[in-house]
Amino acid sequence: MGWEQPIKFVETTIMKSLIPILWIIFLCMLHLTGNAQEKNNGKALKEVTVTAKKPLIRHKADRIIVNVDAMITAAGSNAMEVLAQSPGVFVDMDGNIQLNGKGGVLVLIDDKPTYMSAQDLAAYLRSLPAGMLDKIELISTPPARYDASGGAVINLQLKKNKTPGFNGIMSIGYNQGVYARSNNSLNLNYRKKKVNVFGNVGYTRDAGYTTETSQRNYGTGAVTLLNRRYGYSSNGYNLRAGVDYYVSAKTTLGVLLTGGIRPKTDVLNYNSDQLNARQQPDSTGIGNTTGNYQWYSGGVNLNMQRRINEKGASITGDLDYVNIHANGNQVLLNEVYQVNGNLSSANDMLYRLPVDIDIWSAKSDYNLPLKGNVVIEAGAKFSWVNTNYKNSWFQKAGVEYLPDYGRSDHFMYSENINAGYISSAKEWKRWAIKGGLRVENTRMQGHQPGNIAIADSAFKRDYTNFFPSFHLSLKADSAGHHVFSLSYSTRIRRPGYQQLNPFLFYNDRYSYTTGNPWLKPQYMYSLELKYDYKSFVGVELAYLKVNNLIQSIVQPVGDVWVTRPENFGINYSFNLFSWLSVDVAKAWHVNTFFILFHLINKGVADNEPIYNNIYSGEAEFSNQFRLSKTWSAELNGTFATRHLQGQTKTDPFWYLNGGIQKLILKEKGTLKISVDDIFHTRIRRDHITTAEMLALRRVKTDTRRIGIAFSYRFGKDTNNRKRNHNTGGAAEEQGRVN
Repeated sequence: MGWEQPIKFVETTIMKSLIPILWIIFLCMLHLTGNAQEKNNGKALKEVTVTAKKPLIRHKADRIIVNVDAMITAAGSNAMEVLAQSPGVFVDMDGNIQLNGKGGVLVLIDDKPTYMSAQDLAAYLRSLPAGMLDKIELISTPPARYDASGGAVINLQLKKNKTPGFNGIMSIGYNQGVYARSNNSLNLNYRKKKVNVFGNVGYTRDAGYTTETSQRNYGTGAVTLLNRRYGYSSNGYNLRAGVDYYVSAKTTLGVLLTGGIRPKTDVLNYNSDQLNARQQPDSTGIGNTTGNYQWYSGGVNLNMQRRINEKGASITGDLDYVNIHANGNQVLLNEVYQVNGNLSSANDMLYRLPVDIDIWSAKSDYNLPLKGNVVIEAGAKFSWVNTNYKNSWFQKAGVEYLPDYGRSDHFMYSENINAGYISSAKEWKRWAIKGGLRVENTRMQGHQPGNIAIADSAFKRDYTNFFPSFHLSLKADSAGHHVFSLSYSTRIRRPGYQQLNPFLFYNDRYSYTTGNPWLKPQYMYSLELKYDYKSFVGVELAYLKVNNLIQSIVQPVGDVWVTRPENFGINYSFNLFSWLSVDVAKAWHVNTFFILFHLINKGVADNEPIYNNIYSGEAEFSNQFRLSKTWSAELNGTFATRHLQGQTKTDPFWYLNGGIQKLILKEKGTLKISVDDIFHTRIRRDHITTAEMLALRRVKTDTRRIGIAFSYRFGKDTNNRKRNHNTGGAAEEQGRVN
């Protein structure tokens, strides 16, 4: 039978219906609340002063800030779940993070890099209790002082307190879906005279499942029906401790230690039915993969801050070292049976996955305010990364496992990035302008020593890039209520270290993943025009072009699905954003965020030219209800239309979260109860098209949960001189560890 596409992805009218509905709601809310907003400004100010309550979301000129303590639905959650509820943030079921449609996001912890791949970063964020988070900064067009890596920057700020004496915050959380989870944290601080000692410790018990059903239709007419169930259990231990020494009123020295341990076990069970070209049963298969893993990380940071004069001139410096060590063992068993029930083939395989990564970095930043509201910034950063992956395959023969050198792999990779930047800013009465230029030189080399079955191979590259950034803003009225801004930035997304490793990773009998040593970095060019009214309503138009777009491309090899990262081609995105943050009533505050995308992909996948032209969108809302002085509630939700990523189109989905909160113990304690994905509607349905195959996939995870959390503040509440522990400069490198 020749190739016929059995199912055509049909265009729907969802977007045509959604756009006018969203805008009608948007304009009605403006009409109903505009006058009330003006009249209640004085009263609202008074209420804020009395309660000292932080808003959930704050819109600033160059970023959006999410105050995690104000998010009731964060009860018993982890950092990844809180991030997924933040405006403009999209987290797929594989843990990949996007901000305002920009992928490859650079995630920082207190302005420090995480040095992890997307997969490891997702696991780490799931092991980080929400109780350790203070706020989240969402930066769509980062200035020159940030690493140029990633389409955007998300900065997670952990809780800190610099008040004199001893104080802290404890948080205990539990939530239950099909499996139970626990998220707990303790944040301590002690300050006396010139010494400040601080520490955060977190423990997370995580467990969950994923069920997947898929149908793979091949051009020959053959079909593979596959059912998979994946379950995992892990513990996460995170430690962060340090000392600040205030040498003088102008100079502070600090040391920061970080560490983490994450043991994990998982099991994947699957069964399959293979149909031949006549759609008749051909064979059946069963199998399972069991794994045990250990992941360790440790880091040390030495930092200095020096205030040069009373006008605000300052210099900072950071030295970082991070070591990541991981080890894992997986056993893969699979059996294939003929239609008559006879065993056709059986495999019993073992592979070991040790990884060692060392990262060093040094950076310094200088800030110089001048006369006439002019500020000059300059800085430099140097980083070195060494990775060592030694993956060993064994095939069982009789009672022992024998080495399989043809599938084994030893991959060593080293990288050096040298960067410098300069920027200047100037403010007038109504105009403000900021421009910067960052230059980064990248030197990298990879080496696969080879063995008796694989030849020795190596590659080396050296390239230099310039990354300009620009921001212009105008206050259209004397009161500064109407603000227009224009931003431009150029960014880079370097391949993850493991993405360059050609090792063939076996997920199951029908699904493999491999790296690509010839993968090039992708480059992103972003232009944004924004209007903001009094920080409670705004509209933004954005254009994004991506060259050498990195995508995971699926290529069928027989009945096996091989996934490999490729430079897919070019991506164009035309986006419209709008947001509203308003008091609908005295006790009801609403935050809404709408995104509309027009995506165009042009590239090659599996030797087949691909052109995609698609409209998609996302609507997010958060309702906060103040029921009394000590009682409050929250209801938020997300609706996403179909999305496109390379060969994969994902159907629309939606979900709702809700929660209630009570202040207790003289308002030093907080008790929260929340329900995530109330109707269990966060189900992923994919359509994956290649030259030889069309696949339909349905994925469901343990997203519906009920949680309860308790937090308590103790110690002194008075504020004193503060210093944020946002030191460190190895963020971009750590974010690419796989």
